[in-house]
Amino acid sequence: MANKGLNLEDYALPIVISQEARDIATQFALRHPKGGKREQVYLNTLAVWGVHCYLKWMQIATELEMSDSWNPITQLCGNVADLKITDVGRLECRPVREEQQMVIIPPEVRIDRIGYVVVRILESLKTAEILGFVPTISQEILPLAQLQPIEELLVYLNPSQPGVFQTPVRLSLWLIDEFEGLWQSVSRQPALGLRNSSRSDEEFVQGAKLIDLKMQLGSQSVVLWVALTPETQGQIAVRVRLYPAPQDSYLPPNVQLILVSETGEILSEVQSRLQDNYIQLPRFRGMPEERFKITVRLAEASVTEIFIF
Repeated sequence: MANKGLNLEDYALPIVISQEARDIATQFALRHPKGGKREQVYLNTLAVWGVHCYLKWMQIATELEMSDSWNPITQLCGNVADLKITDVGRLECRPVREEQQMVIIPPEVRIDRIGYVVVRILESLKTAEILGFVPTISQEILPLAQLQPIEELLVYLNPSQPGVFQTPVRLSLWLIDEFEGLWQSVSRQPALGLRNSSRSDEEFVQGAKLIDLKMQLGSQSVVLWVALTPETQGQIAVRVRLYPAPQDSYLPPNVQLILVSETGEILSEVQSRLQDNYIQLPRFRGMPEERFKITVRLAEASVTEIFIF
C-alpha cells in the first residue's frame, strides 16, 4: 500500500558508511570500464552494505558475499543491488542521491526479489539514509513518496511474529516529554514504584518499563529505568538501572544488566546479588543517531531493548 503522505525526513534511518564499505565499493568499481558503470557499481555496493548493516543490527541473517551484487560478472552484465537474506530470498537495495525524488527499477531486478529498499547516499559518501521499503513494484519508476517506513520490512519478513523485530526507542523524544509504547515517564507515572530513586534523580528525564522475563516455570518481572541528561555539543548522558517489580522488595539474584554497542560489543555489565534493591550500569554518553542495546538476562531468559539517541 502506498504511503502518499509519508514524510521521508521523519522515517529516514541514518547509516554510517564505514571506510571498509567504501574500500570494497572502490575495489568493485575499478574492475569495470571507466564511466557510468563504475559509479553505478560503487553506489549499488554502498546501498547494499547499508541495508546489510541494518539487518545485522536487527539480528536478521544475510549472505552478503552470495549476493549477485557482490559478483563481478553479474555487476558487469546488469544493474543489480541485491542482498541475499538467509532462507528468505533476495532484497533489492536501490541507491538514490540527495536531489532525487524517484528511483528507476531496472528490468533485470523486477523478478526474483522479495522486496525493494531505497537508500539515499549523501554527498560525502560517508553517510546514507534508508528511506523505506515496498514489497513489489509495478512500474519502472518508483516515486519515493510511495515508500513504506523501513519498519514495515521487518514485519513483512516475519508476519507471524510482528513483535520480534523492534523499532528502536528514540530517546530524543523523551526530552520533549514524548514516550512511546510501554515506556512511561517516571515523573508522570510513578506507579512502577521506584522506591530507591533519590531527589537528584528528579533533575533528569526518566523513563521506565516493566520487563517480563518469561521463565521455564512462570515469569519474573523487573523494571528497566533509563535517565537522560543533555550535555554540551549535542551529547546525552545516560544512566541505566534495574529495579524489582512493584510487588517485590529485591531483585532476583543473578539477573544481569548488559550494555551492548551498535556493533554488538559488550561495553559493560552488572549482576544482582542477594537482596539487591537495584543494580546500575556505569554512566555513558552518546551523540545523536548513535544506537545501543540494553539486555536484561536471568538464566535462559532475556529481553533486549534497542535505543537510538
